[in-house]
Amino acid sequence: MTRKMKPRMQKIRRNPPKLNAKPVLRSQARKQFGEGGAIQRRRICVSNFSDFCFGVKRAIAIAEGTLKNGRKPVYSLGAIIHNKEVVRRLAEKGLEVLKASPKTIKGGSLVICSHGIHPDRLKEAGSRIKIIDATCPFVKNAQKIAEKLFREGYKVIIIGDKGHPEVRSLKKFTGNKAVIISNIEEASNFKSKAGKIGIIAQTTQASGDFGLIVAEILRKAFKEARVFNTICHDADMRQKSTKAMARHNDLVIVIGGKDSANTKRLYRICRKVGAIAYHIERETELRKSWFKGINSVGVVSGASTPKWIVDEVVEKLRQF
Repeated sequence: MTRKMKPRMQKIRRNPPKLNAKPVLRSQARKQFGEGGAIQRRRICVSNFSDFCFGVKRAIAIAEGTLKNGRKPVYSLGAIIHNKEVVRRLAEKGLEVLKASPKTIKGGSLVICSHGIHPDRLKEAGSRIKIIDATCPFVKNAQKIAEKLFREGYKVIIIGDKGHPEVRSLKKFTGNKAVIISNIEEASNFKSKAGKIGIIAQTTQASGDFGLIVAEILRKAFKEARVFNTICHDADMRQKSTKAMARHNDLVIVIGGKDSANTKRLYRICRKVGAIAYHIERETELRKSWFKGINSVGVVSGASTPKWIVDEVVEKLRQF
């Protein structure tokens, strides 16, 4: 015996909800949505390299670990990284930036910043202080190469920024006898009676500039020349990403400390490409007037800029 199935009845809404829509004049549409009445959204492109680099991330982890479990009080010999906000947050947790000689410390822990330092400086601290080394491994590698070249009788040339903590520490590993060359003009004017030279780079140098400066130095007569590209991989990729951003966007926002060498280098890359660029530290520095007529914005950041600052800048950009 077959059972008959009753057909399902669909409920029909006799009074569908009214749409609260008002006619929009064409002039209003242009004002609100752009020409043609189409919604125009500004494109925001964030670089894949928009967080701490490996060396900075490692240094901060070491500092935080020392603050939690290390011998107190905890000091850093100079700023742990070149970012005021990060340094301020670590200070709130108890990290004190030491600007004077380690001789002034009576005890506790001393964290060596990511840019490194020569061991002779630490002799001032003595045995009463526990030394915690947070030097970036890439900087450590450059230090070893500089020291080896010096011991083997090479005249060491450091391509980098005069006065930068990393470059100062590298020079110490050559008995303070290394020559620092910062640009092509200095390379052109460089003269030396040394029979053999050894060239290294500050780890955050621009690879393109490094190649040009090396080529200029090698035009001079030397018996032997050894060249070591000690530029960090992250720095190189960050610079390449910035160049691409500058070429494919109407404007680029470069985020990072005003005292950060690698961030300033990213800004210079943008300007060299011919892009409109602004170097800021925080989202509060953004100005709405910068973005008039701008359809796409690239966002890049220095190696010591935390992701949360980048996120705050992007959120602010979306409000314009």
